[in-house]
Amino acid sequence: MIKKLIGLVEAHTFSVLAFAIFGLMFAMRPVTWLPTLILLGCMFAVIANAGFRKKLGNLATHEEYRWIFIPFAAWFLGCLFVGVWHWAFSKNAFSENPFRIFLALGVLALSTSSRSKKAFVTGLLVASVCVVGDVAYGYFIHDDYFPRISGTTNHPIHFGNFSALLAVLLMSMAMLLPTQRGGLRVMFVIGFLLALTGAVASQSRSSFVVLVCLVPLFFVVKTDEFHHWLIRIGSALALVFLLLLVVSPNIQEKLRLREAVSDIQMTESGNYQGSLGSRLAMWQAAWSLFKANPIVGIGPHKFQSEFIRQMETGEVPRADAEHNQPHNDLLNAAATGGVLKLIAYLMLISGPFVFFYRQYKAKKLNLNERMFPIMGMQVVGAFFLTGLTNSNFDLQIYSTTYAVLVCVLAKLSMQPESES
Repeated sequence: MIKKLIGLVEAHTFSVLAFAIFGLMFAMRPVTWLPTLILLGCMFAVIANAGFRKKLGNLATHEEYRWIFIPFAAWFLGCLFVGVWHWAFSKNAFSENPFRIFLALGVLALSTSSRSKKAFVTGLLVASVCVVGDVAYGYFIHDDYFPRISGTTNHPIHFGNFSALLAVLLMSMAMLLPTQRGGLRVMFVIGFLLALTGAVASQSRSSFVVLVCLVPLFFVVKTDEFHHWLIRIGSALALVFLLLLVVSPNIQEKLRLREAVSDIQMTESGNYQGSLGSRLAMWQAAWSLFKANPIVGIGPHKFQSEFIRQMETGEVPRADAEHNQPHNDLLNAAATGGVLKLIAYLMLISGPFVFFYRQYKAKKLNLNERMFPIMGMQVVGAFFLTGLTNSNFDLQIYSTTYAVLVCVLAKLSMQPESES
């Protein structure tokens, strides 16, 4: 009985995880509870099962998976070293979010099935519907409490960034699916529009940067006439939107572009109290901290106190709040962990990107198998771009989602078409 139960869990765990990444993200809080539970299950499997442990160990030297395995392990070990160096053996030395990324490597040892890709795809479609539900709830039930939509993510920036990433993945599915699945491709176009609604409702400026990840789809080998028409229509709509953006003050206000212009004007007069000004002050502080502590940085959880000190001494302009991170992944890694953590962060981004690029090159002309490597590159690119104005990997929602998405898309990229 126990063996049958274990076999059932093993057969379905990956598919459940593939669905849950986005399928539950906009449906309930906390958004990463099920992926985290599965990651913990993988950890116990490593401890208790020699076969699973051996399978996972072999991935460290796998010709392809090592591009993910080594960076994930290096990020955790680098962050752990920095924590111990600065905090000795206190409870703050242990890096929880990097540990979640390390635990995600267990996903690579899970078994996939013919249901795995369908589960991931279904999760994307379900998420697009939930996004619109969150927007409707925020506007029509709590319109005075939610001027910017946060949904289940508890922050409009998170809601906007993940909605935009969802939109990118849905449009990729619409463009790259095989030609015989026309009805499903239309559903993905509709899902793209629904997800884009969430990004707009968040009023998060960084969310629109994620849409840059759609640009490569203009240059990949076209699937069919449907692909051609999506590009033509998308280009026309983008041009119309840009024209409206230029001539419509109301749209500029809704997207907080006029606020950005005001922030820039404030900084020119020495006032850094706005959103952009605060970031400039934080970046200046982080850079000075890195220059003063270039090897292992100042340590975790210390940026806020140092930032306050620098504002009080006049080393940096006074911002509108006492932030606990510099709102930039590169500078956050450099300031808190020096060159050691900065190199680990660059590996965390570049390693998975190289993996997906290698998979794409190997399957470039196989129209049915290139989709998931492309989506993998889009995920890595989106996290890097949003990390330019936010410290993503200090937050559980980003750390867990990035790690799980990379590992799930890596498995789907390597899954033979015959198992799809």
